[in-house]
Amino acid sequence: MSYCLGIDGGGSKTTMAISDNSGNIVAHVQGGPSNLQSISLAEVKDRFEQLIQKLEMQGGGSVGQITSAFAGISGTGFEKNRSWMENLLNELLPHVEKKQVLPDMINALYSGTFGESGIVQIAGTGSVTYGINPDGKEVRVGGWGHLFGDEGSGAILGMKALQASLRYFDGRGEPTILLEILQEYYKTDDPQEIITRIYQSNQLKQEVAKVAPIVFQAAEKEDPLAKQLIYEAASELALSIETVVSQLYSSEDNSILVILSGGLFQTELIQIYLKEMLAANSSLHLIKPSLPPVGGAIIGAQILAGKELTEEFRQHIQHSFAQLKEKS
Repeated sequence: MSYCLGIDGGGSKTTMAISDNSGNIVAHVQGGPSNLQSISLAEVKDRFEQLIQKLEMQGGGSVGQITSAFAGISGTGFEKNRSWMENLLNELLPHVEKKQVLPDMINALYSGTFGESGIVQIAGTGSVTYGINPDGKEVRVGGWGHLFGDEGSGAILGMKALQASLRYFDGRGEPTILLEILQEYYKTDDPQEIITRIYQSNQLKQEVAKVAPIVFQAAEKEDPLAKQLIYEAASELALSIETVVSQLYSSEDNSILVILSGGLFQTELIQIYLKEMLAANSSLHLIKPSLPPVGGAIIGAQILAGKELTEEFRQHIQHSFAQLKEKS
């Protein structure tokens, strides 16, 4: 029996999963972030060592029978980071015959297209838009980080919500229930304490991104400012998708999959706005992926191993991840 390993490493967490060639998940573990742009190489190595040890304990010997490994890791769009990660995998998994390291957005794409071409819009803590057409041409838009980009991401939405709440508190901004919900979330009436706690966080960007769900809560209560912030986020995402489409496809292409991946798409409102904004292009088919990103990494490992992605494999891997979700 041979197995494949999928790795999804991002700014919030790292997930590893082992699958057999029928699509059954035999081991699945999670740990902290592994974005090479935001944490040290030593931290990434330590995290991978711990997760692989957990796989060995959970997988009943399957680690030793892995023949292909696909790692989608945030930050490996830079050649130096990719080379370092390839060396790390060679060190930790010397017995694995075939290994490949690519940026984590490939995982998100494959989780919806099962290895086919298309576009993925990631909107989680950060944001990035990536596409690859049937000819193999690739385009990436955004993903410049929360200081210089990441428009439409949880971090930017959270930051705008904090700014709006503080402006309202000062008396120089329009009324919003965002401040009230923030105070409930942080269990304090003092905005200064909220800001202090955010600044003192070891993961500032992630802490700010935690405010994004509060915006959706406020929108559900018909807060106009919250709805406007979500609309603006959707507008930025629509612009990025349209930019990728214009560079990869022609007007003759009539079926383009757009995978919506990331925490912001767990809520319906931003999807509604986004579909409305892109409705003029009937070629675009916006879908939520049927697998988590690590499932896309397993798809990548199967392709790397030259395995056929049969309908049976698709059904098994979807069922396996559905069972994992029920247990979590």
